[in-house]
Amino acid sequence: MIKRVVLPFVILAIAIMVFMGLKNSKPEHKVMEKTEKIWRVDTLPVTFQQRAPEITIYGRVETPRVANLTSALIADVIKVNVLEGTEVNSGDVLVELDNTDAYLLLEQRQAELAEISATISSENVRFQRDQNLLENEKQLLHLADNAVVRAKKLEKARLASQATLDDAYAAKQRQYLTLKQLEHDIAEHPARLAQLQARKKRAQALLSLARVDLERCHIKAPFTGRISQLDITIGDRVREGDNLLSIYDLTNLEVRAQLPGRYITQLRTMMVDEQALLATADIDGSKLEFTLERFSGEVRQDSGGIDGLFRLTGNSQALALGTFVELRLKLAEQEQLVELPYNALYELDRVYLLQDGYLKAITIERIGEYKTDLGEKRLLVRSNDLQQGDHIVSTQLPNAITGLRVEAIND
Repeated sequence: MIKRVVLPFVILAIAIMVFMGLKNSKPEHKVMEKTEKIWRVDTLPVTFQQRAPEITIYGRVETPRVANLTSALIADVIKVNVLEGTEVNSGDVLVELDNTDAYLLLEQRQAELAEISATISSENVRFQRDQNLLENEKQLLHLADNAVVRAKKLEKARLASQATLDDAYAAKQRQYLTLKQLEHDIAEHPARLAQLQARKKRAQALLSLARVDLERCHIKAPFTGRISQLDITIGDRVREGDNLLSIYDLTNLEVRAQLPGRYITQLRTMMVDEQALLATADIDGSKLEFTLERFSGEVRQDSGGIDGLFRLTGNSQALALGTFVELRLKLAEQEQLVELPYNALYELDRVYLLQDGYLKAITIERIGEYKTDLGEKRLLVRSNDLQQGDHIVSTQLPNAITGLRVEAIND
């Protein structure tokens, strides 16, 4: 009975002793602490400077003076003196049209004018003749009247018949009608002459038009420029209004470039203050200078700013219409600017400071660009959160975020 009660306790005690022995004899595992990764970066100190920032804009060469020359008459092309790209001077003959029809029409108009001039001369001679005959016709009427008086006396004296008196009356009436017709012709002379003068003016106008048409057979350059398009060749027959060629003025070339909206106010202020707005561009190895002359009259719906029109200040021979141009526009000098490499910029408006071994994001305002003496482009920014002597990270990190552990290489 005692064995049955004590035996379970003995077995339990032995089991506990074995468990404690196994527990105390197991190997110990050391906990390894994971160290935080430190990114090594380049930094540069914040130094406030006074700079004249530049902005890079892109545009194309255009001109407000592009002439599309068309035919003013129906004729055959007999000579073409230019090709596309040819530079011409004002007044140069570019295309010659067959002038046969125009010359024949000119001769016809000259004949019509000569005929009307002769008619006017004839009218003047007739008027002079009528004036000379007027006094004679009056005298003849007076004589006819005297003949009627004599016939009446003879008829009363029964020395002449009634028929004689009637003949005298008839002669008087005929002379009276002749005189009135002559007076009427004299009175109508100014009207006839005015009518002839109007016909002469019309003939002169038609003659001038014929001379113009004859001159239009020679297509001349309206200004000094370059041929941009040629639509005809020798042997073509052109009609009124058909395109012949296009020419643009080399002395009025300008570049249309879109200006970012954030700079418009500053540019307008500089223009009002009559400050020079200069831009430069490298084209085919040559450095060309441009001046911002004016802004466009409207803003396109799909644009983020307004177009500026830049006039070339030097020789324009190097530019062709439609040339793509990269302009560097210089703005007014500003203070409290920080010069940074482009690697320091994140998402267009953010940089990171190195503070106590960690990154801190700072929002900045992009003011423009600056080109160093070595030709390197640097970014000019401004921010109220930047202090003199702060260190900005200039290494581009793919996982940059506030609180990321970093270490400056130059430290």
